Amino acid sequence: MSLPVTPPAPPLQTQLDAALAEIRRLRGVIDGSAAGTWEWNPQTDEMRVNARWAEIVGYSLAELEPVSSDTFVQLVHPDDLQRSDAVLSAHLRGETPFYECLVRMRHRQGHWVWVQDRGRVLEWDAQGGGLWMAGAHADVTDLQQARHDVSAARQRLQSIVDASDEVAIIVTDLAGTITLFNSGAERLLGYQADEVVGKARPTLFHDVQDMQHFLQTLPAEQRRDGTDLFGILSERARAHTFSRQWTFVRKDGRQRQVRLSVSALADAQGDITGFVGMATDVTEVLQARAEARLAEEKFAGAFTSAALGMGLVSLEGRWLDVNDALCRILGYSRDELLQVDFQRLTHPDDLDADLQLVDDLLRGKRAHYHLDKRYISRDGHLIWARLSVSLVRSEQGDPLHFVSQIQDVTSERASELRVLEAEARSRITLDAVTDLVLSVDLQGRIEHANAAAVRSLRGEGALHGRHVSEVMQLTTEYAPQSVLDMSVLLDPDSNAVDLHSDLLLVQEGVNVPVDVSQAWLHDDACTLRGAVWVIRDVTQLRARQREARQLAELDPLTELINRRGFDAHLQQAIAHLERTGQAASLMFIDLDQFKPVNDTYGHLAGDAVLWAVANVLRHGVRDSDVVARLGGDEFAVILAGCSLRRAQRIAGELLHGIGGLSIPWEQHTIRVGVSIGIASIRAGMSVDEAVAAADVQCYRAKASGRNTVQSETDGEADVLPPTVA
Repeated sequence: MSLPVTPPAPPLQTQLDAALAEIRRLRGVIDGSAAGTWEWNPQTDEMRVNARWAEIVGYSLAELEPVSSDTFVQLVHPDDLQRSDAVLSAHLRGETPFYECLVRMRHRQGHWVWVQDRGRVLEWDAQGGGLWMAGAHADVTDLQQARHDVSAARQRLQSIVDASDEVAIIVTDLAGTITLFNSGAERLLGYQADEVVGKARPTLFHDVQDMQHFLQTLPAEQRRDGTDLFGILSERARAHTFSRQWTFVRKDGRQRQVRLSVSALADAQGDITGFVGMATDVTEVLQARAEARLAEEKFAGAFTSAALGMGLVSLEGRWLDVNDALCRILGYSRDELLQVDFQRLTHPDDLDADLQLVDDLLRGKRAHYHLDKRYISRDGHLIWARLSVSLVRSEQGDPLHFVSQIQDVTSERASELRVLEAEARSRITLDAVTDLVLSVDLQGRIEHANAAAVRSLRGEGALHGRHVSEVMQLTTEYAPQSVLDMSVLLDPDSNAVDLHSDLLLVQEGVNVPVDVSQAWLHDDACTLRGAVWVIRDVTQLRARQREARQLAELDPLTELINRRGFDAHLQQAIAHLERTGQAASLMFIDLDQFKPVNDTYGHLAGDAVLWAVANVLRHGVRDSDVVARLGGDEFAVILAGCSLRRAQRIAGELLHGIGGLSIPWEQHTIRVGVSIGIASIRAGMSVDEAVAAADVQCYRAKASGRNTVQSETDGEADVLPPTVA
């Protein structure tokens, strides 16, 4: 029996050449992968990296040497360092086969680079401690950005779906089980998404009788497989979008009329994966149409039986329809009036004014007009009439025809002479009125002033003939230094008097709140000749209105300002900062675990907690600061002229004060903590942007364990201990 012959070992040089070749091959693999390599001795902190490791963060290898674990610590984002240390420690204890962590490292140019760091211990000592580790860095910034972009796109799509409150969107799988139920569907049908997603089919919402009626209209061959409404609709939706009006039944039993469109959903390969239904509530639209038909019927009845003369007039001026009262006023039969236009029946001296007003209606300058004008009756007599005209437009806004109401005021005109005779007596009455009454022409010259106006304006009987701007000035509370132009108040096409509810009368340097009423004056030919102003002192009324506004901005439970008042104060703080450049801060305060208080002890206990917290906030800030309850368990403090550092100290004191609250309730003691976020108020910010900045910090305080303060500091947040004094 012969022994096997062992081949001789290759020469040492051959072994070295083979090892060098393997090293070159591995180096080529590493260089080709664009990975940064590292080696580290955990016990001596000796560390070696390749040039690619330094290149990933924008340095040359020479610029980083000598390299140690401190080099890694200095480059890694602070928020990622603690997580990396935990993963590394677990590996060094032998709990994981390798170390792997995704971290951000600061690039030499200042931006952050996402790095996938992976390695493992290659050599252990006798006590089980790691002697040497080796690993690699891979730049995955583009991958992380792509993930972020995909996440953002999904969020935008979800936001669009959730924001569609006016449209109910319901998505199902092929079997008809609901997979998506947006907020619009919740609003329309009264169900919450978690009540139906994965648990119900859309047929849950259909009225049974409505479904049966639809199924009965189908050919018999389409109903041979039963009466599965979803199956029939989905089959039609496979070919094209199927739309129809349906009766939906809400969770509370109420019915809604909807316009439902069902479409198929397909994947990238074109295979149908489900169906989407989009329903629009048309209940109010249908009701409006029914009401419009009813109104039309009522109008027809009122038109025929009205005591006033009424007529429908074409855009060219021809009578389209007239009622009996108009025929009596003008002395024509209905058939005779339908053969003529209103221009032939109008007195020539009044026609131009009437046509100008008609043109204003057609141009959209006014919605209607009123005019006293003269008609010529069938027997040639003049008839004074008070004309009211409005324009009827189509749903698209196109003019269709005019509606005219004509009242015979001939007898009223005859009595105007008697009215003039009574004018002297009216003047005496006006002099007894405490309000200021001025009659002015269109140029602003005073024609008459009552006794109160003469006394108040220091005219002493010499007001007549003077321009109104010489004896009085009007301004507004909004801009008390800007005097109103009196010529604008006298412009017939201006509604300046109606626009100002905060007028002030300037008297000897004192601004007196007044209410100004204006009436236009016409002569016998219906030509505008001036106006009458009645000026009333409303000092006490304005004071009561201001008090009412203040009450409207007060939270009744905590007696802090409410969200409405907070928005106004925050806007003022931003404007003040832009004028002065002084620092300002905004503090958001959210109670921790407040809901269990209500659930355990009841809402009265919750109110007691809110009052106690509000009391700490009220007495824990400066008199110049604004404390508000935004709603629920959310509070805010506007700190004008306050830097972030000072705001942090105040927040720490508030945190300590609220944490020390002990609120007795029945046989229990309630304690509560808060999370506080602080952000700077900067020039150019909107109210929403300032609120969002502080809310982000408050959210971070919640996420970091509650009962803490989070604050902006040079673009990053600092966590303060909960007992900062």
